[in-house]
Amino acid sequence: LLRHADRVKIACLAQLVNVIAPIMTSDKGAWRQTTFYPFMHASTMGRGRVLNTVVISPTYECKFTDEAPYLDAVVVEDEENETLTLFAVNKSLDEGISVSMDLRQFEGYSVCEHIVLEHSDLKATNTEDNPYNVVPHTKGVSKNENGSFTAILNPHSWNVIRMKRVK
Repeated sequence: LLRHADRVKIACLAQLVNVIAPIMTSDKGAWRQTTFYPFMHASTMGRGRVLNTVVISPTYECKFTDEAPYLDAVVVEDEENETLTLFAVNKSLDEGISVSMDLRQFEGYSVCEHIVLEHSDLKATNTEDNPYNVVPHTKGVSKNENGSFTAILNPHSWNVIRMKRVK
């Protein structure tokens, strides 16, 4: 995600021309692929200061490590617009994850949007004939009350949770 934003000043996407591109094209038009949305969210809502986000998560074994976390998350603070944005991925294939954060230092911030990108079929794609097969929705479940943030992240989902200071 945005873990090394203090050192990485620019990033780019490989394969921008079809094959595995975030935007696919044909003679008839263009459509957004599933990978388009996380890049768009990070680009448009990942502005500001990346906070040191400590993530404690259950783990699983994989080819590279015995302790890969099911949850990966990072929070970005936009002081100018008084917003916090949590970007979170639940990598579990069959379990939702309950997330909690202590946000007492951000008193007065309330969840205004919880975007979720998910699909029951992990291999689902958007196609020319079905360009809206996998698209984000705003039916995520999260809240921040008195500095106690909680959310439920569905299995194998990308989540963007926006909080804004309520005046």
